[in-house]
Amino acid sequence: MTGGAEFAKLRRTSAAADAVRALQEMIVDGRLVPGQRLPPERELSELLGISRPTLRETIRSLVSMNILESRHGAGTFVASLDTAALLEPLQFVMALNERTMDELFEARLVLEPALAALAAERAGAEQVAALRAALDDPDPLVADVRLHALLAEVAGNALLAAMLQTLATLGRSSRARTAQRPGVLEGTAADHAAIVAAVEARDPAAARAAMTDHLSRIARAARLSNTVHIPGGGP
Repeated sequence: MTGGAEFAKLRRTSAAADAVRALQEMIVDGRLVPGQRLPPERELSELLGISRPTLRETIRSLVSMNILESRHGAGTFVASLDTAALLEPLQFVMALNERTMDELFEARLVLEPALAALAAERAGAEQVAALRAALDDPDPLVADVRLHALLAEVAGNALLAAMLQTLATLGRSSRARTAQRPGVLEGTAADHAAIVAAVEARDPAAARAAMTDHLSRIARAARLSNTVHIPGGGP
């Protein structure tokens, strides 16, 4: 059974690459959804108009990208498409590429001060209270992630919030290492308090400046420790 999805036959040139793109497009436009089982190999190869060896190559590629998952004895399924899982292969590439990490720091410095300024413009009393509650979390790393996620939520722009989530996921593995540098946690706590105070004061310029100072300080600490952090914020 195809689950209602219509599979178009592919050209034979670059068939594996075409098949990868075709299946990705079917997921993007909703013809295939997370958890859905793909047709059996013979049927799917016929539906796509490619050989079974080419189909196996296609599936291996998509499994390696965490887009599909193979379950022994059950078949091949569309994966959960969780952001963190999809970005895992890129995290490894970034760990090897210092220039890419520097560029991600630049991206944070473009994105997050703007989110902080929007939060200062749009925050209500309950949202400010939630930001202050995040500051009080006994786990500084949990407080870090929660605060930056809340700022993105308060900013009220779903697209910018999604972009921040991507950056946060890409730098997740380095957070704890950066936090081990002397003074980083204390400095981050002070930075966060300044950001929240600016939001509470409804001062977009101050919120933007406080976030810029915070990210610049963390970038310097990360480079000194020869590690880079692009989390949802903080150490």
